[in-house]
Amino acid sequence: MVKIKKTRLKDFIDFVQQEYDVFAPTEVGKKTAFKKIDSAFEIIHDIVNTDRSPKEVFFPQSEVLFEYGKDGLKTPERKEKPIAVWGLRHCDTSSLTMLNKVFSDAHQMPDKDMFKDPYWKEKYDNSLIFNQACNTPLSTCFCHWFGRGPFDKTSSDIFVVDVDDVFLLEGISEKGKAFLAKYEKAEQATKEDEAKITELKRKAESFLAEKTDISELFEKIGKLWDEPIWEEISGKCVNCGACTFVCSTCHCFDVSDEGKKGKGKRIRLWDSCMFQLFTKEASGHNPRGISTQRVRQRFMHKYNYFMDNYGVHLCTGCGRCVQVCPVNLDVRELIKKVLDYKIS
Repeated sequence: MVKIKKTRLKDFIDFVQQEYDVFAPTEVGKKTAFKKIDSAFEIIHDIVNTDRSPKEVFFPQSEVLFEYGKDGLKTPERKEKPIAVWGLRHCDTSSLTMLNKVFSDAHQMPDKDMFKDPYWKEKYDNSLIFNQACNTPLSTCFCHWFGRGPFDKTSSDIFVVDVDDVFLLEGISEKGKAFLAKYEKAEQATKEDEAKITELKRKAESFLAEKTDISELFEKIGKLWDEPIWEEISGKCVNCGACTFVCSTCHCFDVSDEGKKGKGKRIRLWDSCMFQLFTKEASGHNPRGISTQRVRQRFMHKYNYFMDNYGVHLCTGCGRCVQVCPVNLDVRELIKKVLDYKIS
């Protein structure tokens, strides 16, 4: 483990930028998001979770897949450097590994591989992920429900801890270790530095509310398809889709062709299972025409279908959906309702 004085962070970010385009938490209008920065001075350090999730770094809200014309298809060339992301919390780091299962390692059954998305793979496979410990979790955070924690090191290349006037950095993956080894200006962390991490971790975990045991969630929710609980859960939902757009793991998208006079572009755009038109077929039939069906789909996907395919829930407990819901639907309370529900 090494340490970098905060007064020398600009030098370190400059070093990273020699090989990577650096994305970090910064202001975007009136919101905060992970965006490409030119200088370390743009980074916002005193924020737990950005308003917008980091999935848009690798899975943009709007992305040109290819251009077409009389001469055939042309895929846009990526002239940018590989991507490094600074300031990710573990909930967001783990969300990227879930999206990687969808776009790079998709399968319906263990022996049935599916399409691997080249647009995602090119960016994510070559990236450098800095996972920063979360010293002060919010009241809406519930990462510990899913076996994670504010100081979890997994799913990252380099683990970062903000301690007093320094950042402590530990290489986790071979890529991360190799990169840190190249930065010769870092100092070795002392035992006193590492001891501070233990205390910060204990304090951070004390901020989290009582943990709910969700070990039975997968099995329980799988038995509730025809139960009236979905009408109760969806009663207040207005299907605005806000939860899906800020969610770090939601990945529904639409594809649109825009062009005229024999040429155009095919564009991938975020979509939401909460929208009525999402599943409307060309025939006019809509298998999820009412809110209850759409809310059930969202819950089943996150806490049953994805677990069935990949062995994890499609939720990291970041709490963004809790913060933005206009009718105060708290996913934690809805999970508890499912767990407490008595099947008739």
